[in-house]
Order: sequence, then structure tokens, then C-alpha cells
Amino acid sequence: MSSSNTSWPIVPQVTPVPYETPEAYEVYAAILPSECRGRTQSETTRHSRKHHPLRYVALSPDADSAKLIGSAITDYIQQNQHPWLLQPRLTIEKPYVLLSPEQIESTFRRKSGRLGGFWAMYPDSGGIIELSAVGFNSNKTVAVVYSGHRCGSPLCGGGGFSVLQSKDGKWQPLPWKGSQCMWVS
Repeated sequence: MSSSNTSWPIVPQVTPVPYETPEAYEVYAAILPSECRGRTQSETTRHSRKHHPLRYVALSPDADSAKLIGSAITDYIQQNQHPWLLQPRLTIEKPYVLLSPEQIESTFRRKSGRLGGFWAMYPDSGGIIELSAVGFNSNKTVAVVYSGHRCGSPLCGGGGFSVLQSKDGKWQPLPWKGSQCMWVS
């Protein structure tokens, strides 16, 4: 028998932990009404239960805006280094269901990687929404979050970053200058 010096990479399995940041769920509630556009009011929105680590940020603030949102971007990158499990704490008007990555994957396998299997299992759904962990500045008054949605065909979806500020206890879009990338299909 010959021995081989071939090394095999070991990919550590990271177990997602519950996402317990209360302010993050307030941020989600502020952005989800625009993401939850459905065909009818009675539709149920399905959300991915697991945050997929999004280690990049497609935001490039100018110098003045960087002073305001830079620390939230830095925290966003840090928070998204590992997966989190969303908890059933979303306070939105439409009903929703949190799906595990395995549940989402199994619905795609049913129809060649498309949402057809998803629609068969969840016919009243408005689609799938994916959310990142939220990055905050040090006093949690500025937030950066990624959200994306898939709503049916391969040509139906979109995603991008939201920058919000808490004013009088309410999260709202924060005007800033610079550039950002979004996607639409």
C-alpha cells in the first residue's frame, strides 16, 4: 500500500444560533411591509429561518455619510460572519412561516430548482424573503440590513440593502449619500 500526502480540506460545520437581538426584529418590521407585497391580502409570506452569511456589503457611502453609517456597516460585516436562526418575533401584518434551509431546499428539488415545488407546498404564499443579520452603530440608532425576495419565476425577485435610523422609537429610511448595488430579476 502506498501512502498519499494528499490533504483533504476540512470544512467546519457551523451550527446557527438563535438570533436574539430585539432591535433587529424592529428593523425587520420596518422593512418587511415593502417586501411583503403579495397577490392577495390573505397570502402567507414564507421567510428563510436561517440567515445566510453575507460577508460583503454593496454600500459605499461618501465621506460625510461614512461618519454616520460606517460603524453600522462594520457591525453588519461582523454579524454576518456566521449563520443565525431567525426566531418567530416578526411583528408584521401578514402571517408568515419561518422555514429551515432544509425545507426550502426540499421545495426547490421538487421542480428542478425553481419555486414550482415551493408553490405546490405553499400555494397561498407571496414568496420567499431572505434577511441578513442587522448591523448597528454603537448606540443602535443606525442599522444596515440586506433583504431579498423570490416570488415565482426565475425572473421575479430582487434584493438590496436598507439603511435605517431610529427616530422617536421608530425605524425609518436614513438619507445618505454614496452608491449601492441592488438586484432585480
